[in-house]
Amino acid sequence: MNKNKYVEIFAREAEEHLQLMRQGLLAMEKGGASGEQFNQLLRSAHTLKGSARMVDLLELSTVAHHMEDLLKELQGGGRELSPAVVDLLLVATDAIEALLAQASAGGTLSVNVAPIIEALRAGALPEQTIESAATNAAHPGVERRRSVRASVERLDQLTNCMGEILLSRQALAERQRQLLTLIPVMDSFLVQLHRTENHQRMKELRSSFVRIVSDLEQDTVHLGYQAEDIYQRAMELRLLPLATITEDFERSLRDLARTLGKELDFTVTGKEVELDRTVLDLIKPMLLHVLNNAVDHGIETPETRLHAGKPSFGRVHLSAQYEGAFIQIVVSDDGQGIDPAKVRGAAVKRGLLSADEAARLSDEAALYLVLQPGFSTREFITDVSGRGVGLDVVKTNLDQVKGNLTLSSKIGQGTEMRLRVPSSLAMFTGLLVEADGETYVIPQQYIVEILRLAPTEVRTELGREVVRLRERTIPLVSLAGLLSGASRSIEDELPEGRVSVVVLNFRDQLLGCLVDRAIGLHDVVVKGLGSQLKSLDYISGATLLGAGTPALIVSVADLYGARQTSEGTRLREAHAARQASAKRGRVLVVDDSITTRTMEKNILETHGYDVTIAVSGFDALEKLSGNSFDLMVSDVEMPGMTGFELTKKVREREETRALPVIIVTSLASADDRRRGMEAGAQAYIVKGTFDQGVLLETVEALID
Repeated sequence: MNKNKYVEIFAREAEEHLQLMRQGLLAMEKGGASGEQFNQLLRSAHTLKGSARMVDLLELSTVAHHMEDLLKELQGGGRELSPAVVDLLLVATDAIEALLAQASAGGTLSVNVAPIIEALRAGALPEQTIESAATNAAHPGVERRRSVRASVERLDQLTNCMGEILLSRQALAERQRQLLTLIPVMDSFLVQLHRTENHQRMKELRSSFVRIVSDLEQDTVHLGYQAEDIYQRAMELRLLPLATITEDFERSLRDLARTLGKELDFTVTGKEVELDRTVLDLIKPMLLHVLNNAVDHGIETPETRLHAGKPSFGRVHLSAQYEGAFIQIVVSDDGQGIDPAKVRGAAVKRGLLSADEAARLSDEAALYLVLQPGFSTREFITDVSGRGVGLDVVKTNLDQVKGNLTLSSKIGQGTEMRLRVPSSLAMFTGLLVEADGETYVIPQQYIVEILRLAPTEVRTELGREVVRLRERTIPLVSLAGLLSGASRSIEDELPEGRVSVVVLNFRDQLLGCLVDRAIGLHDVVVKGLGSQLKSLDYISGATLLGAGTPALIVSVADLYGARQTSEGTRLREAHAARQASAKRGRVLVVDDSITTRTMEKNILETHGYDVTIAVSGFDALEKLSGNSFDLMVSDVEMPGMTGFELTKKVREREETRALPVIIVTSLASADDRRRGMEAGAQAYIVKGTFDQGVLLETVEALID
């Protein structure tokens, strides 16, 4: 089996785990360790270990394995969580990142992780090894920043818009062809206009031209709408959260503070605020420069702060929030502040101002001198912050994005810099849902939540279909059934597993609305229905979607009024019919690693099995409750519930007691194999010796 194609899947999964580990380590160092934090770190390390082994990245798996061992030692109290140990674990994440880049580059990069593996065994890392490892791991990340991760939803919207534009282009071509066919007809009549009977035919020909021209105008307007919308969608694909750049700041500032012998509490709010990728690329260096200056020149040493009556640790805070069509970013610290007198003196010394000009400057205006090119004082420029480069880099980058900034500072209390940069805002006011092949909009203010229910979770009370939500009974109606006004067979359209139910709240009354799928929240512009459609039941208006196609807006009040006369969804009936006709060969794959479950799913589906995946033991139990399977393949170490515990629960249930279970795990000891057999598994496969032939032979042997 060629496993190279799974490396990219693993790389995406690994990046998320590495980010979780870095954030967790820094949070534990700052606020102390908790059992759940250790569990999260152990889960990430274990997943990296097992998934890397599945794709033959053995060095990476080894690093993750020794990280897991060290974390278990820390959790058990055998070793203290000191800054040096945090350094070691952070460098180990850098090493894994470097190995990922090496794998993505096909081995053209050289990464030596032997010293780090040895250090993980010993629990300490020499200083020179830290610097070397950090340097080696820095380059791959730069390359990955050239790519942009876009949501599937946004890509689907953009694709839909492009399809609509292509259809509009075809319509315009057809209109043009129609016009061209009329030209020779008109020419043939031009010489015969003196005959009375041709006058009427010419009027008809003219009417045809007017109609086609009118249609062509409408098509042109439609194409214009699509072109504008696809441009907007393309711009949205470039939007990234501020966290994309701020997640790297915490570790950078932590290391800087330690180098300077200072204590630091760095916090960020507004990480979810989205900006264009180009804006992010431009503001990242200036934000880092501002933050470095805050730590290097603003925050005092612990002794100085204690003497001034401050806490020993300095506070630096970065916040972001939407402000109209702009994003406001504020960087503040509680350090020593900027002394306007020193700024004036430095400006005069460097020839930027005369003594008289400097004297006439107000303290507020003097602060902005630090933004002048080449401005430097001992208070603002050091080797750490960038000798010879002042805060003019901030102003230069802001000018490129047409932004603005304001400065304020109080001596002994701190400094605040407000940056204002442009961005596109994502505003969502309605939930797009699909029902019977049509798209509708439900106003967001009525939506409580979206449920994913198994058909067996639908109950019948007093002749009405209902669902239970947090001890409340909620009536259930079908949106498609209400809007069509006719009986609808849903057996063929019933999705595998669970169905989507939108829970609505109107005047403190809950109502479950069955839909084919919930597409997502979108900004909508309400359009009138016109006199021809204003009497439509359950509809209050219309809107144009991103693709330029109309969507009707649901009147939630009308839905509540009609729920008593609705015939229901008949979900249980349809589910029973499907279960009766279901064929054998259905396999449930349970694994919290996307790499492992994707590989197993592809292997089994390629050989004709119907595969359903579950991401945890709890998810597996839910799927087992609403579906019938012929076999289950499960990992062992998963969050919340292990594979052994899941297997025991499967054996305890009457409906799944005879279900064959295969354990696929990286745990290879004899004790672990014994535990798997005692839990009730029929087979035990170790990931380290994983072979698709073994898996397929085992599945075939256990499914009659």
